Parts: sequence; structure tokens; C-alpha cells
Amino acid sequence: MSDLESTLKLEVEKVQQLYRKMEADREALQQQVKELKTHSGNFAGAVDRVLPSVVSVYVMDWDLEEEISSGSGFFVSPDLIVTNYHVIEDIAEEDYFYEEDEVELVLVETYGGQMRLAEVVFTGNAEEDLALLLVTDFIINPETGEQVESPQEYAPLELSFDVKVGDPVIAVGNPLGEFAATVTQGIISAIREPDEYEEGEDEDSDIAEVKILQTDAAINPGNSGGPLINAAGQVVGVNTWGWEEADSINLAISAEALDDFLAGFEETFEGQPEEE
Repeated sequence: MSDLESTLKLEVEKVQQLYRKMEADREALQQQVKELKTHSGNFAGAVDRVLPSVVSVYVMDWDLEEEISSGSGFFVSPDLIVTNYHVIEDIAEEDYFYEEDEVELVLVETYGGQMRLAEVVFTGNAEEDLALLLVTDFIINPETGEQVESPQEYAPLELSFDVKVGDPVIAVGNPLGEFAATVTQGIISAIREPDEYEEGEDEDSDIAEVKILQTDAAINPGNSGGPLINAAGQVVGVNTWGWEEADSINLAISAEALDDFLAGFEETFEGQPEEE
């Protein structure tokens, strides 16, 4: 992947407005973690370890300098973030590998408070609802609105395929202002294997191609795309708010499905012709 070819600059007023929102979001998150430590000390330690690898994702209309949609994501390698495809579907094609001349940029807010630029690089289909973002070396300076080179790598989260019905879990996401509940605790209430479905016979048949975890931990737009973690701080699923039903069933794409998705990306990336 290549560096950005053109210099991006936002109006200072717009940037500072975004940063004010980010600061309010962080304060809301800190309050939630404090409450979690009061009620569930063991899980609080896992959340503390996970949070530095979780980001907020902002899809922007760069011409109007306005936010189109937002959600969460987390690092699966030092420079790759996974999120839900439905978070970025307004700007990205489904089931697509983006080459260097097809850059679609988003903003990601890191736990440390940076507003970093990232490129959409790989998307899944409707069943997977997954997408990968490549973090660039650039951040947006809050004082000037200009992009500034500031390389940094982040600790990826560990995946776990060992999950059972009844296991305690927490859905984690960076907060998005009006949605205060972004660190929510619950259990795995069901595990839905692909072979349990027959097309047209289940209301969730559109997600039958991948393993799905059902949980009673609340999943909202703030933690959609963020990690569903176990007590050890390992990722057992990717939160997927977009498929909540009227009875408040909360779903997450399993870590197994994410692992297959990442393997598909590696295979596609390695199959690309080398630059001359």
C-alpha cells in the first residue's frame, strides 16, 4: 500500500469540533470503565488491556467535511483495523480488494486521542459484514486541520476460538457521544453454526454463511465493529449492531469467521503483482 498522494486539509473549526466530541466520548468511556470496576473487578482488568487497541471509525464526506457514519474497530495487526462492513458501506464496495490507486479514506480516533487517517483495503460480503482498514502514517493536526506525518504501530488483539454458551463476555467500543453504553457485560446465549440454517426458513438467513455468536450484552452503534471479549481479554467475536432484531438479540461475527476473513485478505494481498 502506498502513502497518500495528495495533502488533505480540513477547516480548523471542523477539526476542533470533532476533537471536542472525541474528548466527550473519552470522558464517557472512562466513567463506564470506572463503573465496571465497581461491579466486575476481574473483567475490568481485561477491558483496560483491550482499550488501547480499540478505535472509533468515522466515515467522512471529505468535500463537505461532515461525518456520514461511525462505529468501532480494533487492531488485528500493528497497522490493520477490522470493523463492520456496514460501518463503511457508504464509501466502499462489497467484497473488494482496494489497490493503491483506489484509496478511500476514513478517520479513526485512537484511544490516545489522535485523529488518524486510514485507508479501506479489503471488504467482505453481506454475510461476513467485515472490512479491513490500513492505518497510514498521518494524523490530522487539531490546531491547523492539516495532515501531519506521525508513524505509529499498535498492539493487535489476540483471537480466541474457545467459546461456549454461558461464557461471560463484554462488548467493547469507543463511545460515540449520544450512545453512552459502550462497555456492556453479558454472556454467550447461543452459538449459531452455518449448517443450522436453511435459506428462507429463518429470519437471520442472510447471515447463515458464517458462525455467529448471540449474546445478551447490549450492542449499539457505539460498539458495532468493536471486539466481543472474554475474561482473558481475547476476542471471541466482532460486534455487529446492524442485525439487531426487535427482541434485542445481539449478534457478533465469531473469531473463527474473522480468522478466515484475514486469511482471505492475506491470500489476496500475496497474489497481487509486485510493483516495478
